[in-house]
Amino acid sequence: MSTSNCKRPNTRQHPLSFLTTPNPRSVNVASVVDGVLKGRYSARYYLPTPIDKATIEAIVDAASNAPSGNNMQPWKVYAISGLIKATISNEMVKAHNNHEPYEARYAYYPPILPSEYQVRKFNFGKFWYGHLGIDHDDFAAREASNTRNYEFFDAPVALIFTMHSEMRQGSWMDLGHFMQSITIAARARGLESVTQLSVPKFDEIIRKHLPIPEEYLVAASISLGHPDLEKVAKYYKRPVKMELRDVLEVYGM
Repeated sequence: MSTSNCKRPNTRQHPLSFLTTPNPRSVNVASVVDGVLKGRYSARYYLPTPIDKATIEAIVDAASNAPSGNNMQPWKVYAISGLIKATISNEMVKAHNNHEPYEARYAYYPPILPSEYQVRKFNFGKFWYGHLGIDHDDFAAREASNTRNYEFFDAPVALIFTMHSEMRQGSWMDLGHFMQSITIAARARGLESVTQLSVPKFDEIIRKHLPIPEEYLVAASISLGHPDLEKVAKYYKRPVKMELRDVLEVYGM
């Protein structure tokens, strides 16, 4: 997507209007935001309904207010749709099906996962593939199912996130803020999304079609659009999240 004409909307607001905190009593802001967050799910089935450029610009513009260390904003995002998305997808699917030796330019997992996370990863795989009727040990069937990742789950728009290869853990946390903000902004507009960490494997393919500088790497992608609720209801099952007591410890209050 060309960014030459992507301008922030002129809202004609007071220059310090962003400092105004919404009154939670007037519109029950907390309830609305909690609903947007708790209702989020990884949508893997989409309607072909196109998403217009203005909507994508508004989502990214809002998400760009995400916090980042020293306001470095260490992210760059490319929105793809139509023919260019189909071309990238087709090449990734072909490479995946042919077991071509592509690799991401960073390691998402450590060489050996700590045991508690290895258990969670295994349990999720068993849960997810079991729900699809695929035995966890059926590698061929799992690989066939995973092909949909490289089709961007048939979503009309995919966002490709890149980051300078020299950036470290702090900037990756900043990128997470930005991506989550995009997810929330999309939901607020009636869209759903799925974050994909499998796509960076094909960094080399993606950069053939997008003007990504060599010093930047493909970090992640998000597919988004109007969900196919009929298929979601049929094929999706929400995984169990950790209990609050296992996430939070409180002292001094």
